[in-house]
Amino acid sequence: MRRAQRAVRSGHGAEAGSVIMFKSVLVLGYYRGIRLEVHVSWLVIFALLLVTMSAGFHHHYDHWPLPVAILTALFTSLTFFASIVAHELGHSLVAIRRGVPVKAITLFIFGGVAQMSRDADSPDDEFWIAIAGPAVSFALALLFAALAQITAGIFEPLTVALGWLAVINLVVAVFNLIPGFPLDGGRVFRAAVWKFTGSARKGIEAAVAGGRLVAYGLFALALWNILVLGNLIGGLWITLIAWFLFNMAQAQGRMFDLRERLSGVRARDLARPDIPQVEPGTAVSDWVHHQVLPGGQRAHIVGNREHAHGLVSLSDARAVPQAQWATTRVDDIMTPAEALVSATPETDAAQVLQLITEHNLNQLPVMEGRRVLGWIDRHQLLHTIDLHMELRRPE
Repeated sequence: MRRAQRAVRSGHGAEAGSVIMFKSVLVLGYYRGIRLEVHVSWLVIFALLLVTMSAGFHHHYDHWPLPVAILTALFTSLTFFASIVAHELGHSLVAIRRGVPVKAITLFIFGGVAQMSRDADSPDDEFWIAIAGPAVSFALALLFAALAQITAGIFEPLTVALGWLAVINLVVAVFNLIPGFPLDGGRVFRAAVWKFTGSARKGIEAAVAGGRLVAYGLFALALWNILVLGNLIGGLWITLIAWFLFNMAQAQGRMFDLRERLSGVRARDLARPDIPQVEPGTAVSDWVHHQVLPGGQRAHIVGNREHAHGLVSLSDARAVPQAQWATTRVDDIMTPAEALVSATPETDAAQVLQLITEHNLNQLPVMEGRRVLGWIDRHQLLHTIDLHMELRRPE
């Protein structure tokens, strides 16, 4: 799949979606089909937490040797982030149980996020998916508090670490229950409004408004820290969190609006029939100089629309030294048809946009088995979506 994604990537960066699309990640492993990964930005907050916690432990417990303070901080930091993964797993496992696929859980600078493929189908599903994360954090807070009591008087660094973990998990649970997107409380609030009014739109509007209020409150708190308390670093950090929450809330609302406006539009409606093709035995040099450069198409289907062998991209050609282009065939470097990222004719437009954005695709073939029905170009897709939204926009 990795090669398939590379084969159809454009030379531009990924477009911003409603959810952060994490590109620079380290995959830690998989749990029940959910990819567990760490974004490079997480290293920043991990380093800050480790340094400040080491200094704090060494200052407050000056009888601890410095290596003990550092090791305690390391254990506490790693366990805290494991708790964040557990929080997101709570959301994810309930989501899967209720029929909402989850692709990945990503740790990043502001915490963690479960990347779900679509929204919940009902307010009940939305509620239980949303509440599962804080429930896990509350349970962890109780667990760590109990362990801190059990270990009291046995080994002080362990007791201190467990006590800190109990408090921070409680803070995570309570903060996430604030009723505004993108916090879990915003999703609970959305579910409640949706259930009461019967309108998913009213639910999302209420949750987005709540998210804005939360962000405005945090902006005010940041100003208080900077102007009154003189805490510049703390104020700037709160400002960054507020900015992130505000933008995420706005993005959630925009994505809901996009999905609603594009309901009923399918990949077959968006696909262009003029599919660029190249014969399997064509030399890479002939393909580049006689088809890619004159036609301006970065990628071609190898074979024909009735039976595609695969897809070849300019990035595949660049991986081969130019001196070998004349003796290398396009089917030697193509991505096989069975490994391609593609859409079916019935894939809805929102999913098409998600596929193109998530995999940073420049073209997306619409296929039935080996048969290629059409070709969705990224720029043409965005233009078409804009037209659909314009037509559906009230005067």
